[in-house]
Amino acid sequence: MNPELQALLVVQEDDDVVRRIEARRDAIAPRLVALDKARQKASDDVGRSEVTLTRELEKLRALQGRIAEHRDRLEKNLAVLEQAAKLKEVTAAAAQVESARKVLADDESELLVTTRRITDLRTAGAAFQEVLELVTEEQATARIDLTAEMGVIQAEWVAARAKREVSAQAVGRSLLGKYDKVASRRRGPALFALHMGYSCGSCDTAIPLQRRPAMSSGTVIDVCEDCGVLVYFVPLPAPGAPESTLA
Repeated sequence: MNPELQALLVVQEDDDVVRRIEARRDAIAPRLVALDKARQKASDDVGRSEVTLTRELEKLRALQGRIAEHRDRLEKNLAVLEQAAKLKEVTAAAAQVESARKVLADDESELLVTTRRITDLRTAGAAFQEVLELVTEEQATARIDLTAEMGVIQAEWVAARAKREVSAQAVGRSLLGKYDKVASRRRGPALFALHMGYSCGSCDTAIPLQRRPAMSSGTVIDVCEDCGVLVYFVPLPAPGAPESTLA
């Protein structure tokens, strides 16, 4: 068999190892994303709770200010009512007092509702904060483990790539370039042995008759006209000779 073909087959085996390592590495990314999403959700819950609480506290302060104003107005109206002497003045002052009392009662009712809502928001905010702290604590170990796992995989990947680079040195630049282009496009094996019927080992398309004599020597690497992979032929071993294990 063509020594360059044998070297390229080794490169392809090395690439398969590299791809398997990369698949393990890529599988970690979704796990990290899931951790990030879980923590982000807990953080968002805390943030929304704080924003709502701030809004309600501002509303509470505004209500307290209005209530103070309305109480002051009610006191003034009561003073006017006490000083009224004529029926018309008494009636008008009493109406003002009643109106002020109603407005004040409405504000105090709203204040009560707002105060209860603030209490509930503070309770919910504390619960959200507790969840965030719990998620952060639980994820700490998982993140350490994933980081360690990523470090191991990265070391394996570096070693596998280094081995692949050494193997590639035995392959001519032109052939290696063709192989790399096909392998990159397919994201998988790029070199296939022909079947005994001279059909592509990838897509099973038969190669043209005029190309078969050259291929039958086992030294030629050609391109499948249908799927574009590199193909080679493994001649039958001579009688009594051991069969090749590279097909």
